Amino acid sequence: MPALNAALNMGHKALSAQQRAISTTGHNIANMNTDGFTRQRSETISEKPASDGSGGGVRSGFVKQIYDRFAQQKILQEKPKNGVYDSREKFLQKIEVVFSEMEGAGLRKTLNDFWDSWSLLANQPESDAARAKVRDRGDALSARFRMMHNELTTIRNEANGRIAGVVSEVNNLAKQIAELNHNISRAEMAGQKANDARDERNQLLEDMSGLADINWFEGEDGAIQVLIGDHWPLVHKGTTNLLSTSQNGGETGMFSIEGTGSNGSKHDLTNSFRSGELKEVMTIRDHTTVEYLQQLDDMAFGLAHRINRLHATGTGLNHAPNVVKSSFGLNPDAQQQPLPFVKDGILQLHLVGGDRDVLETYEIEVQAGKDSIQDIVQRINETVGDPALLEASLENDGSVKLQAGMGRGVIFGNDETELTLVMGFNNFFESLQGAADMRISDKILKDPNNIATGKDLVPGDNQVALKIATMQTEPTMNDDTMTFDEFYNGILADVGLRIQRNQTDKEHQDALLSQFQEIRDSISSVNLDEEIAQMVQYQKAYEASARFITTVNEMMDTLLRM
Repeated sequence: MPALNAALNMGHKALSAQQRAISTTGHNIANMNTDGFTRQRSETISEKPASDGSGGGVRSGFVKQIYDRFAQQKILQEKPKNGVYDSREKFLQKIEVVFSEMEGAGLRKTLNDFWDSWSLLANQPESDAARAKVRDRGDALSARFRMMHNELTTIRNEANGRIAGVVSEVNNLAKQIAELNHNISRAEMAGQKANDARDERNQLLEDMSGLADINWFEGEDGAIQVLIGDHWPLVHKGTTNLLSTSQNGGETGMFSIEGTGSNGSKHDLTNSFRSGELKEVMTIRDHTTVEYLQQLDDMAFGLAHRINRLHATGTGLNHAPNVVKSSFGLNPDAQQQPLPFVKDGILQLHLVGGDRDVLETYEIEVQAGKDSIQDIVQRINETVGDPALLEASLENDGSVKLQAGMGRGVIFGNDETELTLVMGFNNFFESLQGAADMRISDKILKDPNNIATGKDLVPGDNQVALKIATMQTEPTMNDDTMTFDEFYNGILADVGLRIQRNQTDKEHQDALLSQFQEIRDSISSVNLDEEIAQMVQYQKAYEASARFITTVNEMMDTLLRM
């Protein structure tokens, strides 16, 4: 009788073991489309034999994950690079749109139209239509520069906003990992296996690794520690040291990243990230867009500087004005300091009579690095010697005013000092910040006859217009080694090469990550055919165990009837 009881117990344990195996198989099938799920197998362990050597049957062990730790670790190592290339592709495509020349509406087309208008004006310097076209094309070119600057600034601000978004995502993932750490540790310290919680935690780690470079270590209790960036302890078991964004100590409006320690102390982590989306959006914000903004400003400054240098000492169709005022002003402190950007040399001023003849030419010497604007104004007055003829003065807004008396006018002659350019006398373009605020002067916008085409108030004089028109093909950028068109083509080529190079690197990285994912999935993912085969096997074992119990039960009945 005891032997039959032992056999009956053996059959019961066999039924339990096969039932648990079938339940595990069903769990696998139910989660075959669940992201991050690792297939499981129910372990069965042979019981210890009896003292006479007869078998003790089977007992259920733990439900084991079929898991390749090496493949998972490689995925977490490679995922940050994918975050870099994906984020870079998104922002480079937006930058490409800014510099797009599609549909003939780009900067190159606007610039070519501008040069063409000057060529037309050089041929017809007294044409009202030609002058209006130069004004309109100049206004359109200025607007194009401003628009492109605004669009690049918008992209930069978007990258800055994305930094805050990524930090929020990282913190959310960190909180979930800390909670799972607590659940896993509590379960496994109680002798249970937290397989599904481990799968969820692995998926969270994979999501986080795409956002920033991380390292993680698992303790004996099953909880992990997550280090982010330059080894900042983001998660330690069930606690977190979250990241935060701050606008203190950096460029106005731009986020820096801080880690908050358990004691409330702040640690600057802005430059500690080596990879992942967080690193790339910071690179886009602090380097890529800044570089293109600088190149756009260089082009706008270069264009305005070269044209204004010629335009400042030229004359339009209007009679020589009796009052000339600079566009730019200096604050009181700057008025007493040596005037920057001027050169040693002579500035000529022409006093013009009512019939446009030059009555007198004054030559004012300027010493670079020594003369302040107050010194230059005083020297002009000393050179003229008669304020009734021509007087220079500093206005309340810091600008310089030249006023001729007795019905006379004043125009500029040769300017070796570039004072006219520095102070903004008779400018065509006005710009203090580059592309951001580039525009044509109000005088020209209101009256195209103020556009300077000649030098000496002679009808038909086209000296200035001709020089500006030929500037299109002259090397004036990058230390006079390339034209404006070549400089802009270089920007376009750089954007295209960056996109192409990133696409190549992204394809290679995607293929590499895919290989490791395939290796992991070949081991860890659910194979439906395999699961069905296993299920049939467990079903047959279950039926056989049930048949065994029935047989033992019949034997017991026979014994009891004897």
